[in-house]
Amino acid sequence: MKYFRLFGVLLCMVFTPLAFSQISHGGLPYFLQPSILRSSSGTFFIEMPAFNLDSVLREDAINKENMRGSYQFAYKFYTHIDINDAAPVILPDGTTVRQIGIHSAGAYSINLLLSDFDIPEGGKLFVYNSDHSYVVGSFDYRNDSPDKILPIQPVAGESIIVEYSEPANVPFKGHFVISEVNHDYRDIFRANGEPNPDSGGFSCMPDVLCSDAASENIRSTVLLIINGGTACTGSLLNNTAGDGKPYVLTGVHCFVDNDTVAFPTDMNYYNTRAGSVVAFFNYARPVCDANIKMKGSEEMSLAGAAARAFVSRKDVALLEFFDSPPNYYNAYYAGWNTSLTGAGKHTNIHHPLFAVKKYGMTDGAISFVSILPALFDSGSFWQVPYWTIGSTDNGSSGSPLFDENNLVIGGLTAGNSGCTGTFPNGQADYFSVLGLSWTTADSVNQLKTYLDPENTGVSQYQGMDPNQENPVIRLANADYIGGDSLITSKLPDNGYVFGNSSLPTTEFAEEFTVANPVEIFGAYFLLPPITFNSSSPPVTVYVYTGDSSPEIKIDSTQFLPQYTRYSAGVFSQADKTMTSAPTENFVKFNNPLQITARKFYISYSIDPATAQFCVYNTKFQDASQSNTAWVKTATGWVTADAYNYFTPMKTSLAIQPLLRNWTVDLTDTTPVSNNIDFYYERTGHLLTLKEPLNTQGQVAVYSVSGQLLEKAPIPSGQTTVALRERTKGTIGIVRISSDYFSCMGKIIY
Repeated sequence: MKYFRLFGVLLCMVFTPLAFSQISHGGLPYFLQPSILRSSSGTFFIEMPAFNLDSVLREDAINKENMRGSYQFAYKFYTHIDINDAAPVILPDGTTVRQIGIHSAGAYSINLLLSDFDIPEGGKLFVYNSDHSYVVGSFDYRNDSPDKILPIQPVAGESIIVEYSEPANVPFKGHFVISEVNHDYRDIFRANGEPNPDSGGFSCMPDVLCSDAASENIRSTVLLIINGGTACTGSLLNNTAGDGKPYVLTGVHCFVDNDTVAFPTDMNYYNTRAGSVVAFFNYARPVCDANIKMKGSEEMSLAGAAARAFVSRKDVALLEFFDSPPNYYNAYYAGWNTSLTGAGKHTNIHHPLFAVKKYGMTDGAISFVSILPALFDSGSFWQVPYWTIGSTDNGSSGSPLFDENNLVIGGLTAGNSGCTGTFPNGQADYFSVLGLSWTTADSVNQLKTYLDPENTGVSQYQGMDPNQENPVIRLANADYIGGDSLITSKLPDNGYVFGNSSLPTTEFAEEFTVANPVEIFGAYFLLPPITFNSSSPPVTVYVYTGDSSPEIKIDSTQFLPQYTRYSAGVFSQADKTMTSAPTENFVKFNNPLQITARKFYISYSIDPATAQFCVYNTKFQDASQSNTAWVKTATGWVTADAYNYFTPMKTSLAIQPLLRNWTVDLTDTTPVSNNIDFYYERTGHLLTLKEPLNTQGQVAVYSVSGQLLEKAPIPSGQTTVALRERTKGTIGIVRISSDYFSCMGKIIY
């Protein structure tokens, strides 16, 4: 089969579809805070037992011949490691910190499954490797689920540390058990490029952004990691209620331990595995330069799902994730077609071998066939007789087959396609048929129940873009798909013009011009291969406004690449040094930034003592393109085409904010939550909430031009905040935010 899997007996558990997510919530573990806490001695780590890797690889080879689709990469240890068995460290403020180290010799990465996960508000969980170069988290009470299960994505290295902290006086003591430790033996973090063409590889598979694939199809396709050790592909589907329920279609065979015998029919079996699924959105290479094999960013992920329809004899699996993708994921809910005609051109988007999304297209007629009669019903699969463009590979299982109207008609099960040089080999692939699992004898275990909850009776339904009214845009000053080139400008001494060098530069910025107020979620940074150590925060990202240069600093965050990197479609190096391949990294701001100014700037500063850092700049195809790059010296900001310490150049830094339009609410009083509102008392300069916040929040006040005037915390339970005195008649745009909401209003000083 084309997938990654693990081995062992799995205990069945029942899952229910309530809030459960692997979305992390920021912050820093205590090891990043000097002189507080640091993990140390070798006796600190719990050792996993050895296993026979040769035997596992032999079984992998046997399974690979059976069907196409997923790709096994990890060996599973069933454990019972209780966080309360870790010795507590009590900090001066009363915070309790517990750490558990896990070591599995030879592992390229380790991922975990936590059970009995129940932590109070204020508790924070991080997982990181022993050299502190790779961190995931924090996870907190918002990651709780009624099933008390939390899967943790792979963390690079053979030694990892689980750190849990909670403040004093919490309503209850947090608890969880590490019930699975998964040992990566395939090196999914390696960064040695795509497979060589002479070993098959992806040479005939275009990257989706460099093909004619429909953008909606691209945005609906996700990479799945199942049960800590299986990689497949899935597609996010719309339903006739249009309610944004996160249904994902994939293959049943991605969830089974033995694909040589009839698949289980017990839904508890599939619920157990569905609860461990992690889905990665938007993992796609952002440039088409054949010389720059850039690893896509994987910061956008969801985890935990319920099994909805698992029609094992048709290889059709429908999951419902416990959380919907946030708006800034820019996900698309694909439409579907249950008709059985098979006419027209068909396309496929998939993640082979953990690769960035790839594209395939066939202009040949597809038809019904039978495959593997011991496992599947007769005539239950679309046969793609050959690919005009592309092919599939291990890891492609479950990937969607789109008809000529960009509607999903099935998911990949099996096949023999591959690449011969830059051409597909002419062999067939086989996809499940959506329409044959639409209705079954069991109304609970059929697609219609979930995809047509309105009982419309339609045979096809269009997709849905939840951001259609206000699209999320990746703003760029250069077109790396349309002809502009990424370059790394260097000095004669090999220093970076836009990074570490002997130049008297301290900061670098990219300028953006917008016609309307915008809300910025974060920014993509495209980096050449560099040596980067994230054990401390050596690079800081800033956001400025200003009419003629970066003037008003309105926010900042640390550049800490906390997610795995990829090289040509597989996960990147464990140590996150980024030395072997270019990388795309998404830096999410702690809160979305609302900017009313016409111009804003995103910058980065480097601590040269702890980081080697550089962002790509641009060689424009059109020589008339305007410069948008800035550098800062001791005397201030200057444009790159006017900076005389190097040959002045017109260029753009490869920084791309993710944003959408934002409407400023200038009402005098704006509701905060339900019936809560606020008002301003001029005499005492007090901003007063009529009801307190449930959690700590903050108030930020901006001028009408977008300048940040002041920012202050709002402790939980507090209703008043003292603001600074300003000239009478000054208008302030107030933004109040907490974990649960963000609202705006106008005050007049």
